[in-house]
Amino acid sequence: DVDFNVPSTYQTKINEFVKTGANAIRIPWNTNGVHWRDVQVAGTLQSYIDNGKLAAFIDYCTSKGLYTILEIHDLTCTNDWATFNTKIMDFWKQTAIKNIINARQDRVIINFANEFGSDTAWGGSTTDFTNNYAAAVASLRTEGYKVPLMIDAPDCGMASSTLVNSSAATIYNADNLKNVIFSAHTYWVGYANNNAAIDAKMLEMKNSPYYFFLGEIANIQDASTCGDTDINHIYKRVLTKACEYGIGWLAWSYYKDCAAQRQVTTTGMFANLTNYGNDIVNNSVYGLKSTTSYSSLAVGNQMLDMNGVRVVPNPVKDDFKIESDKKVVSVQAFDFSGKLLKLKTTDNHEFKIQASTSVVNLKIKLEDGSEVTKKLIIEK
Repeated sequence: DVDFNVPSTYQTKINEFVKTGANAIRIPWNTNGVHWRDVQVAGTLQSYIDNGKLAAFIDYCTSKGLYTILEIHDLTCTNDWATFNTKIMDFWKQTAIKNIINARQDRVIINFANEFGSDTAWGGSTTDFTNNYAAAVASLRTEGYKVPLMIDAPDCGMASSTLVNSSAATIYNADNLKNVIFSAHTYWVGYANNNAAIDAKMLEMKNSPYYFFLGEIANIQDASTCGDTDINHIYKRVLTKACEYGIGWLAWSYYKDCAAQRQVTTTGMFANLTNYGNDIVNNSVYGLKSTTSYSSLAVGNQMLDMNGVRVVPNPVKDDFKIESDKKVVSVQAFDFSGKLLKLKTTDNHEFKIQASTSVVNLKIKLEDGSEVTKKLIIEK
């Protein structure tokens, strides 16, 4: 019931999607321009890359206040670096794709490849994962991309600790723009199946000096077949801690999943939320409509090059400055508890900060009345 040849069909679904309160949408496609569900069930959705369909889709999402995360699904849960470095990277290097994304760089995030790569624990190589992704990041910057680049954790996106402890620093430092998001998918039956283990993983992401994000949370996991394992206890604990720690997240999936009970809505219409969807939207602690929640893409408003605002250098040891397409009216700094920190302005229109924490949020007010939040990393 969605055909990109007929824009009204996806526009209707987007209109319903934004009623959830989400501020981002993640689009999983294959390199041949076919949606991932079309690979499983032909005709589910139609191709978008030809005849301006991708550009029109992103523009419509933007008009509805959404960030668009584009990801490639071809190599999900595989470890074929030769194919990644040709097929996947060649996709992102296409002139047509670059032109579309670069013209919309303030609202688009590139998610290289869904759940791709294995660490040593899964029979791959943590070193290969780290070095190949570092090279991929540097390569896309050479191609002229300035948008945030999102990298899923190894082992089907689940091995967040590998990113935190082994890979993030090298990959981040390979980016001359320092504009990388590290994404974990919390299908954690085999990784963190109780509150203590979940809390430990969430805490290490929160304490990391890098940008961590939950690219997929869900109520069921695919162990042997689609949707065969209940993980309600995991996602609810994860979102509770994500709200507490200010970690952004996305729920899988809004519509058209292989397991109907893992959909936020049964028909793509907001009026038809599932029990899971109702919790994602309306839970008083972490729901998208909760006044206490950090919402779906909290990290999206913190990235260095989104909204035309950039903090340089970042990480910082001493002074930093704010570059913006619009005049900056005021700047405030807060730690993650919400405590206001002291900022000093230097003679060179730079800032000095006094903070005991290694990560702070900068609240930047612009002349048009808009406010932007940036995550600043302080090197001790």
